[in-house]
Amino acid sequence: MKRMPARVHRTPGRIAQQRGVVLFIALIVMVAMTLAALGLMRSVDTTAAAIGNLAFRQASILPANYAIEDAGAGLFADVNFNTPPRIPDIRVDTPAQNYYATHSQAAGWDNQDGIPTPLQTKAAAQALARSQIDGAGNTVTYVTERMCNPNAPVIPVDKSASGTWCDMMPPKQSPGTTINQPLAAIISTQPFYRVTVRVDGPRNTVSFAQAVLR
Repeated sequence: MKRMPARVHRTPGRIAQQRGVVLFIALIVMVAMTLAALGLMRSVDTTAAAIGNLAFRQASILPANYAIEDAGAGLFADVNFNTPPRIPDIRVDTPAQNYYATHSQAAGWDNQDGIPTPLQTKAAAQALARSQIDGAGNTVTYVTERMCNPNAPVIPVDKSASGTWCDMMPPKQSPGTTINQPLAAIISTQPFYRVTVRVDGPRNTVSFAQAVLR
């Protein structure tokens, strides 16, 4: 009696199906890794941009301080070693010094950040007469405003300016005394001057600074 050889049943369909599942999983893993790599690159780019902007902002502090000192020298004679101020009459606008004798009450003159209209855009700032470029490539422009209402009947001089029409420094008296001077002199009221500085730096960076002089 002859024995029949055992038959081996092959299932090629299952093997092919298993290979297809592995390929599908590999594709999913590759897509996930690609998305993770893109997210990492974007995070690095954002961090680098933030660090660069911070560096540009720090670099704008020095020219902004210089602009404020320059504005003070234009207003007061004793700032620049008794050199006459560049603004001959504080009651009159001086376009060559970007000086306004009053603070405009027009709607929209100051934006939500308190920046006056002449400095709100780069084009408007570049149109001003006093605009300088420092050694670092920053364009520095500032505007000085005497904080008095233009609707005043008469634009007052500093020492007689009325608190009704101007933002004034209150009178002060030093408590110190000397032998020959029992009581120190009273410092008369003075209106405030607002200096707003715009610094346009590299890569279209913009920084603003503001100070009040008296």
